[in-house]
Amino acid sequence: MQQITINVNPTIYEHIMFFLQNLPKNLIDIQYPTKTVSTPSNLSSSKAFGILNGKIKDPVNWQREIREDSDRDVYKDFER
Repeated sequence: MQQITINVNPTIYEHIMFFLQNLPKNLIDIQYPTKTVSTPSNLSSSKAFGILNGKIKDPVNWQREIREDSDRDVYKDFER
């Protein structure tokens, strides 16, 4: 078998793949690129949590307090 690599515009990608997938299976072997899994250290959320590391004693309690404060602000106009 021969190997080719092509770069296609996203607008025709579906058409190209449809064509390739409909060729006889014994004549073509489609290999999809493997997706890389990012590690938690690369995620921006983990970096943000690193900033708060050690500053929040109980994260669950801290989150509940924030929600309660937010709920008070939302319903303050209805407390008459």
